[in-house]
Amino acid sequence: MMIDEKPAPDAGLRRVVRANVLNVVFEVIVPMALFYGLRIAGVSQWWALMAGVLVAAPYVLWTVARNRKIDLVALVTLSVLVLSVVLGLLSDDPRTLAIREGWTAALGGLFGAWMLITVFIGRPAQLTLGRTIAEVKRGAEGAAAWASRWDTDARFRRGLRINTAAWGGVLVVSAVAHIVLVYTLPIDLISLVTTVQWFAMLAALIVWHVWYLRKENLDA
Repeated sequence: MMIDEKPAPDAGLRRVVRANVLNVVFEVIVPMALFYGLRIAGVSQWWALMAGVLVAAPYVLWTVARNRKIDLVALVTLSVLVLSVVLGLLSDDPRTLAIREGWTAALGGLFGAWMLITVFIGRPAQLTLGRTIAEVKRGAEGAAAWASRWDTDARFRRGLRINTAAWGGVLVVSAVAHIVLVYTLPIDLISLVTTVQWFAMLAALIVWHVWYLRKENLDA
């Protein structure tokens, strides 16, 4: 008797999580570690910052070549890398090169602003994002069933709007704080402080997000 084996429902989700972890490692942690390692070795701020850009570039290009497409994350990362190289060629001031940190934060803030707009106009962003996650976890039919709750469940609609507003608001506030830090901190502290700030914000938001989805039965 043959038993059809179905893939584990969370296999796709695990691949997504693994890919995002690798992105954080190669695009955030490795450049930051390299920056401080070079600074300890006596390398100038400008070259230490540029080294972080150059070490991240091969990984980003490899992911684009492997996936044969430029997704949103890769597009943002590539824009940051290009901006960094251009600024590096135009000026030898480390503060100018560090502006790329503000550029990354500004993009996150724009995404957060878009999420806030969708709370009041059309359908909230978390409906679209949640459906994408549901399709990874449950397949097309499961995702359609989850999204269809929007038309029949008032609590579902309210919960997604609140969740979207929370994400959008936090992303906007974090972006403003990030940009302020970039322009006020000593250059040697920018990478460490902004990275800690970003991870702390993201961790708190994810914890709240998971709790709220379970509380309101919104889990995709």
